[in-house]
Amino acid sequence: MKRKPARKKIRSIVNRSQKKKIARVLVAGLFFTVSLVFLFSYSFHNYLNQNFASALSATSYSISDDNIPTVSYIVTENISANPVIVKKISFLIFDKQNQKVSIYNVPTHIKFEIPGRFGNEEFSKMFALGAMNSENALVSGTDLINRSIFKLFGFKVDRFLLADSSQEAFFDKLWKEGGSINIFNLKSVSNFQNTLQTNLSLREFNNLLSFINSLPQDRIIDSTNTPKNFNDTSAFDENIKDETYESYVAQEKKNIAILNGTNFNGLATFGSRVVKNIGGRVVAVNNSEKFYEKSIIVAQDPNSKTVAFLSRVFKIPTIIQKEEARSFNENEIDRSDVTVIFGFDTSGDLY
Repeated sequence: MKRKPARKKIRSIVNRSQKKKIARVLVAGLFFTVSLVFLFSYSFHNYLNQNFASALSATSYSISDDNIPTVSYIVTENISANPVIVKKISFLIFDKQNQKVSIYNVPTHIKFEIPGRFGNEEFSKMFALGAMNSENALVSGTDLINRSIFKLFGFKVDRFLLADSSQEAFFDKLWKEGGSINIFNLKSVSNFQNTLQTNLSLREFNNLLSFINSLPQDRIIDSTNTPKNFNDTSAFDENIKDETYESYVAQEKKNIAILNGTNFNGLATFGSRVVKNIGGRVVAVNNSEKFYEKSIIVAQDPNSKTVAFLSRVFKIPTIIQKEEARSFNENEIDRSDVTVIFGFDTSGDLY
């Protein structure tokens, strides 16, 4: 049988040296692509954090771990105007325990008593009053709005988001539908520069939006049941208490006394309202035996969550144990687990 001639080996068109060059080019190209994606993502993340963020104020706690975080959502007619006129104010309460979001819309045209004894003014004009003679008008104006919301609702204001009216539709949709802010929203957020101020971190904001997104639409309650004055807030307070009966303050069941250490009427009563609205147990509301320049918290357990809450919400950094308060001569200290004494340094935020 005739043998078939052996096949000739076809030489590769690409030799070994060229293969190495191609491999190096592919590796370099892949590395360049990965680096580009990383740099873009990192830059975008920093861009968002610059707008959602920490540059305004350092916060020592994260609302992502809070069961009932709140946000004031403020829309201005023109955030760059002087003075800034407020178009819309909403107070959002995220009740993670009961799986719902309550959105309370504050009427901006009705006059309210401004904290700090500034008289009465419409919310729409209140921002400009807070911004007067301030180094950062947007932050100071927002702060006065938040203090007024705190006084009106008797409930903590954790974070704020201040937006120009050009961003109103975008944020209105997010607050009611949820979602997330990421690289796919680049077109939407590219206009944030100079139209947004907030002390929300990007993580906190995404956490809130994810929570909203997880809820059915009927659990996002857009409420108009907002008190029209400071003298009749009982109906609203009952709504708040329905949301906070299982808060960590309620669970700790501390006996809390509230004392007014100033000559401004109503401080202890308001403090009691705030504590009750978070689910706290108030056992005494009274005037102190003497005046106090600085506010103070006296506690059996200074490290409790209740004390941390009271310190943060009432902006009282001074906390001492009962044993250190023997010279105070306040009977309520002996009869309670926690005693809050309001001094003159706090009255501007509450009065």
